[in-house]
Amino acid sequence: MRVVKPGPDRSVPRGVVGGSEISQATAGAQNIYMAVFRVPPQTRSRPHYHEGCDSAVYLLSGHLRVRWGDHLEEELMLEPRDLVYVPPRETHILENPSDSEPAEYVVARDSPHEDAVVVPWADE
Repeated sequence: MRVVKPGPDRSVPRGVVGGSEISQATAGAQNIYMAVFRVPPQTRSRPHYHEGCDSAVYLLSGHLRVRWGDHLEEELMLEPRDLVYVPPRETHILENPSDSEPAEYVVARDSPHEDAVVVPWADE
């Protein structure tokens, strides 16, 4: 067993802020990744997908707009306590529409590491 305490905020390549995680790197996990992330007000992640794993997101606080699809044409809004399933290779972004409130969420994946791939057109 290993306890992972909240750590200092760190930016992750896909454009959100992380604080702590259970992963192969931090706990020796073999089949799970779980982390807490924050999306600051009026920001969004880069378009990305997760190559080889299923993801489940649980929104702790704030609100998130999730856009997905080949051209990010699909959209839904998440509010606290909502759960959302993201299949492997589903390109998506997370947007925080609030002017003042951060959105914080927990993500779990059936992979021992982050597994995010920023799509080639992410910076267009």
